[in-house]
Amino acid sequence: MIWEDMGTTIRFQLKQFIKQAVQNIVLPVCYQIHRGRAVDPKLVIFADAHHDSRPAAMELLYRSLKKSGNYRIVEHYLDYAQASPTAVAKHSIRFMKLYAFAGTVIICDNFLPVASCRKRKETKVVQLWHACGCYKRFGYDAKDDIPEHYHGANVYRNADLVTVSGNAAVRPFACAMRLPGHCVQPVGVSRTDLYFRESWNKRCRAQFYEQYPQARGKKVVLWAPTFRGNAGEADIPPLNLDRLQDALGEEFLVLAKLHPHMLPSLKRMEGGSIALAQRETGSLSAEELYPVVDILIADYSSLIYEYLLFRKPLILFVPDLDEYRSRRGFYMPVEEIPAEIILRETDLPAAVGRAAAIKHPKADTSADTDAFLARYMGACDGHATDRIQVWIERNELQFTAPKARVAGQ
Repeated sequence: MIWEDMGTTIRFQLKQFIKQAVQNIVLPVCYQIHRGRAVDPKLVIFADAHHDSRPAAMELLYRSLKKSGNYRIVEHYLDYAQASPTAVAKHSIRFMKLYAFAGTVIICDNFLPVASCRKRKETKVVQLWHACGCYKRFGYDAKDDIPEHYHGANVYRNADLVTVSGNAAVRPFACAMRLPGHCVQPVGVSRTDLYFRESWNKRCRAQFYEQYPQARGKKVVLWAPTFRGNAGEADIPPLNLDRLQDALGEEFLVLAKLHPHMLPSLKRMEGGSIALAQRETGSLSAEELYPVVDILIADYSSLIYEYLLFRKPLILFVPDLDEYRSRRGFYMPVEEIPAEIILRETDLPAAVGRAAAIKHPKADTSADTDAFLARYMGACDGHATDRIQVWIERNELQFTAPKARVAGQ
């Protein structure tokens, strides 16, 4: 056992050493070698280090730029956490060769090769950050998000445009990413445009009821806890969904949507793992569940902002609120969120019952909800992708605060 642990530690340290050598030496040299070519304004690179295929956050902008016919688009994806050090190095080097003369680079999460050197001014980097609003602290504002060996060179540097969901998110994002305020703009989050398309909502409802025909005529309750820990050993907060289902009765169907990094931990759990796995929605993404979910139970996940666009009841189950507040911290008062806050599991069934009693949740235009969405989601109106494309084409922003719209209608 001791030798196995030592071997694991050595492999991890070796992988980190190789990663640092590539990041700090190999990639900058590669960039300098290939920057002799003039920048091609028509070359657009979509790059990501967390997926092996195009992330959902990029889908609409990719389609829009592709449809315009004005760009040569290159896609560059690899899940670095699952790939070998050699594969990561090769993938990064291939990216740098293109990065050296690309007109635009589009990312949607941390992508270290972009920050490995100072880019040419003619190259624009667009960060389509994958989360809306500004809930829990992240980036350089959180103790565990950025490893200490990356505190020298800013991992977010070189971003010319960071797209955020509303005015209230500008300052927190600029602070978390250590960027000038003008780089962070409330033009909206591209992927939320789908929520305002009836064809998409209709398709989501159809595929949900095909997978869960037993849900017809019932209230769908979804538990979606935030990602905690690290990608290798994510933590799953304790919540007995079978007990909640029994307390609610046949009128309800209780399901779960776990972060992808939580799924390996689910397999390692003992006892309640089978029951939880049976309620996990699998291939259906959280976004695809919003049109059919009647009540969402969340904690510290930014998905609450998107869900609230549908004007449906929200419950925050946060038994560790004080601890999380002191350890991680928030950008906003949790009490500002238009949701009922529950600290004890025994109080959840009653809270779900109260939420279910709301007769027309989609028509909810209470002052609290409207004010909240205006502050944090005001730019998510179904046209964010168009504004981002205009910025790419003209390097200028065109945005007027829209009237409040309800997603899913």
